[in-house]
Amino acid sequence: KQWYQRRVRGMAGSSDSIERLYQSVDKDRNGYIDISELYQALKKCHANHFTPETCQLLLGLFDTNEDGMIDYREFHQLVLYYRHWLGVFHQLDPSNTGSIGASQLYKTLQECGCGVTLQMCKKLVKCYDTRHSGRLAFDDYMRCCVAVQSLHKGFTRYQDPSDHTLTTDLEGLLLLVLQARRRPVTNLTVD
Repeated sequence: KQWYQRRVRGMAGSSDSIERLYQSVDKDRNGYIDISELYQALKKCHANHFTPETCQLLLGLFDTNEDGMIDYREFHQLVLYYRHWLGVFHQLDPSNTGSIGASQLYKTLQECGCGVTLQMCKKLVKCYDTRHSGRLAFDDYMRCCVAVQSLHKGFTRYQDPSDHTLTTDLEGLLLLVLQARRRPVTNLTVD
């Protein structure tokens, strides 16, 4: 999140517009947004298709008490985070094709401090491309970048700083993957 926090500080984003969005999707007026309500908010922010996995990933990132819901403060941070990724995506896609390739993903991950190769980015595109086009739409791109950043964050906790190698057992590796993946998607029906 450090890279995100540095980049998002100067972003325009009216607190009033975020609050209006929050109020419009908190249908039961309980002061929390669940996965279905978050899905509706993401659809309002960006008319593009969002997978349940992306909704769950975002919810998991900002749900600090892990109850499956986010309050207004958490939602506000999530919207800023979302807007950040959308802005980066638009910079990488100046002709507005709606998708980016491996070289643009490589540029993003290098900027994030994730030392992955272009060859790995090609594999990531193949893995995260839900539309089977050889490119990443915004939803796929954001999910991929967040997953790689989560794994990178976990990796840096276990790595040997002298040679950047990871020393852990299978359980430690599984823990890294589980922390990056968060909880499985439940209770979300997409329309």
